[in-house]
Amino acid sequence: MQQLVFEYSGWYVLLCLLVALTAAFLLYFRTNEMPESYASWKFGLAFLRFISVFIISLLLLSPLWRRNITKLQKPILVIAQDASTSVGDFLDKNDPDYLAQLNNMVDNLKRDYQVETFSFGEKMVNELPDKFSDRITNMSELLEELSTRFAGSKIGGVVLASDGIYNQGSNPLYTAAKLNVPIYTVGLGDTSTRKDLIINRIFHNQIVYAGDEMEVQIDVLAKNLIGKGSKISLVEVNAGKTKLLKSVDFKIDKSSFFNTFSLTIPASSPGTKYFRIIASPVEGEVSKINNSRDFVVTVLDGRQKVLIFAQSPHPDMGALRQSFSANKNIEVKTAFLGDPVPNFAEYDLIILHQLPAIGRNFAPVIKQIKDLGKSHWWIAGAQTDFKALNEFQDINSLRINSNLGSESESLWNKNFNLFSGEPEWPQKTDRYPPIQVPFGDIEANNAGQVLLYQRIKNIGTSYPLLTLGENNGVRSALFIGDGLWKWRLANFHLYENHEVFDGLMGKITQYLSVKRDNRRFRVTTGKPVYDENEPVSLVGELYNASYELINTPEVNLALKNTEGKEYKFLFNRVGKGYQLNAGVLPTGSYSYEATTSYNGKEWKSEGQFTVQPLQFEFINITADHNILKAISTESDGQFFGQKELNELYATIKKSAALKPVLVTEKSSQTLLSMPLLLLLLLVALSLEWAIRRYIGIY
Repeated sequence: MQQLVFEYSGWYVLLCLLVALTAAFLLYFRTNEMPESYASWKFGLAFLRFISVFIISLLLLSPLWRRNITKLQKPILVIAQDASTSVGDFLDKNDPDYLAQLNNMVDNLKRDYQVETFSFGEKMVNELPDKFSDRITNMSELLEELSTRFAGSKIGGVVLASDGIYNQGSNPLYTAAKLNVPIYTVGLGDTSTRKDLIINRIFHNQIVYAGDEMEVQIDVLAKNLIGKGSKISLVEVNAGKTKLLKSVDFKIDKSSFFNTFSLTIPASSPGTKYFRIIASPVEGEVSKINNSRDFVVTVLDGRQKVLIFAQSPHPDMGALRQSFSANKNIEVKTAFLGDPVPNFAEYDLIILHQLPAIGRNFAPVIKQIKDLGKSHWWIAGAQTDFKALNEFQDINSLRINSNLGSESESLWNKNFNLFSGEPEWPQKTDRYPPIQVPFGDIEANNAGQVLLYQRIKNIGTSYPLLTLGENNGVRSALFIGDGLWKWRLANFHLYENHEVFDGLMGKITQYLSVKRDNRRFRVTTGKPVYDENEPVSLVGELYNASYELINTPEVNLALKNTEGKEYKFLFNRVGKGYQLNAGVLPTGSYSYEATTSYNGKEWKSEGQFTVQPLQFEFINITADHNILKAISTESDGQFFGQKELNELYATIKKSAALKPVLVTEKSSQTLLSMPLLLLLLLVALSLEWAIRRYIGIY
């Protein structure tokens, strides 16, 4: 359907006709300018003038030309293939032609359908895989992305080819319901239970103190190995060499065996310690990759002593004391402003609660703390003198108009990198209740990095809530708000434990109270253990005699694995420091040596790290077709075996949901943008002008 629509009333078209007729009449019939021999031409000239005036006046009404175009659209069919190694291992041995058959089916379907192909595993890719190498399978992420990507489109069906094993994300059965389309599943992999011995999980403290006992708990699974024996060994890994620390023999007494073994060793010298748990292979097991796992423990040289120095008693202090008391590695004491001044030199971290206080001279106290080079944590609220606080700290710029402001929730800064938390912390802390924050402008300075931002009325802001940083070798933090105690209570109410709150407080305390590294040249890795699909990153710092950060000389890195293979790198200068992305490295233990030359002296920094294999795909190697069948049943789809691609093709061709549909597209176009109409106007004006010139009328 086509329609001419006007911005103004359609009656104005009659006015345009009248204006055009009047203009033509007045010009050619009111006077006798036309030579007698050309008298009959005035009707043609009048018509041309009528056309040009009518078009111009019509365009002044801003008309739109609307039309509806109806066309036949192919139905959309999504085909998603699992690209994980568990699928690839099975197909290589049992059906090497499967991928070619799938691609052939896709080519045939493209004649009648709009086929969208994807592969999934570690991430979703907009094409079918050419190899099966992903070490993780996240099926729910695929289904979530499909429901988002095709939210405004009419999907006729989804083909999901997988072994049903997922090791990241949520249960795909719940996510599949969001698509609300038939899902045809293709079951790949072996559903039989094969012989295998697996190190399933390892539980250990990430931080222990020298002289303490360190307990490691190991979950071991064994399938179809009844009557066999094995041994669990705990070894320390140092520069590629292993040292046996403890072992335990065990007998597999069930076809489906599970047991938790506990090994205890002393934590000796301080530093980052690398360990490996090994289950001795058993004859006949299908995979030995899952027989070992690495883990890392940081051994500190003493307990952290924390002083909470406050203006007066407050519920926040109680929440912090309870949180610290749950950590045997933290010793906490409390003092108040009216008490005798504590000996700050005894403590690793000083928490300054609601200080400096309004109307009290706090300058001598903070001078003493800073002169000692002690890390400190400001917790500011309604009783804080913010003008004085702005002078005493350097990680935030504070312009507070009122101590009593509004309520704010927390918003986790995803770019924060001073320490690593658990993956679920951002989501869980975002559910904490609001706390009272002052009213004013707050900005993070160069010395600070924001961990939590303020979120007011569910809108994220750039105002810091919790900032951490380091200046001149002294670490500090600033939390602005009243109500930490609410967060600890909420943590228990929401999750029936205090793990997230206590873990976050522990991480902050650990970062702030860590002993100062006085080395003038140091190179560190982003973390001690990398997964095999992660790029390895290193950061370097070089200080001059005044402990000012510089990056004038080049820094070289020699990286060596346990086989003796060496990799050479050159650091990039970034800001005032150095950075290096070594890329994705093969699994194994690595040692590194960074060197530079400055002021005629050679400087060296050494360390080590481990690249561990991702074992998700090897922990459970039994295909789960039941979940695929459930997905198909719940979505009114159908389950097919890997050899039934022809049957799948026939079912798709018969599906009522996969039929072409008539789609109507609406389009609008202004007459001013129509070239034919403008050409007509130009022709009318030009032809009239040419004729008038020819017959001598100007």
